[in-house]
Amino acid sequence: MRCLGILRELLHSPKRESDDALILKGVLRELSSGGVESSCSAPENLESLSLEDWDVFLPMCESYSRLLKLKEREECGRSLFINSPRAVLNCYRIHMIPILTACPGVTFPQTVIRDVRYPSRAHLPKEKGVSYWVKRGDVHNTCERDVVFVSNNAECEAVRQDFLRRSIQKFILQRHVPGDLIKFYGVGPGKWFTWFYHNPQTAEEYPFDPSVLDHMTQKAAKALGLEVYGGDAIATEKGSIVLIDVNSWPSFAKVRLEAQKRIAEHILDRIVSSDKPAVVS
Repeated sequence: MRCLGILRELLHSPKRESDDALILKGVLRELSSGGVESSCSAPENLESLSLEDWDVFLPMCESYSRLLKLKEREECGRSLFINSPRAVLNCYRIHMIPILTACPGVTFPQTVIRDVRYPSRAHLPKEKGVSYWVKRGDVHNTCERDVVFVSNNAECEAVRQDFLRRSIQKFILQRHVPGDLIKFYGVGPGKWFTWFYHNPQTAEEYPFDPSVLDHMTQKAAKALGLEVYGGDAIATEKGSIVLIDVNSWPSFAKVRLEAQKRIAEHILDRIVSSDKPAVVS
């Protein structure tokens, strides 16, 4: 079996360039130890590679054109993808919002998708004391201006204009949920899960049931089609869990050594269960 890992574009790894690369390269080393011939490619090289030479793909890349190329290869039915290009595209917020909003067992904040072209779409709902997050509608993050906290129409309009200047077509308006911000990581779903406070020094540590967080993230990952995933959730003062974001192939920075072993074990299991023949050169 031959496995190709595709690194995330630097544009899509702000302040996480090395962390993103380290987790993918760590998984590839684990796979090599398990007898899988493994190689790593920059996303820019994908256009010149012969995809027929590989049995397994581990794409961290997020650009639309590259995901479409990988999706075409996946549709041939002769390769294993973790995560599937379809699942990565599902993590674009304009796709993720309707999927998670309709997912049974997932609590998701009030969120609407809006068109950047129209100033009227930057008007906040008329609710006293409620703030919102304005987020670009496609990829998760390229810079600090992609996810902005706003509390009035003027602030929201400033973000809309910035998105317009940067040719971002859609944005989402997501109601702010007070509470402790939690980072979570998972493999499977259902094979491995861990979480921690985004900032332990400022967390109120509101009591909640971690198994509820685990089960909710599993449901979300399954709905999106993800096998290697992470994201953000809020533990509220009342002990409830609200999911606010899910993404494909996070950096696993704080738990990298354990995560790379767990991910590699999952991939090896998938290789065995897929029963796909190796490519003959």
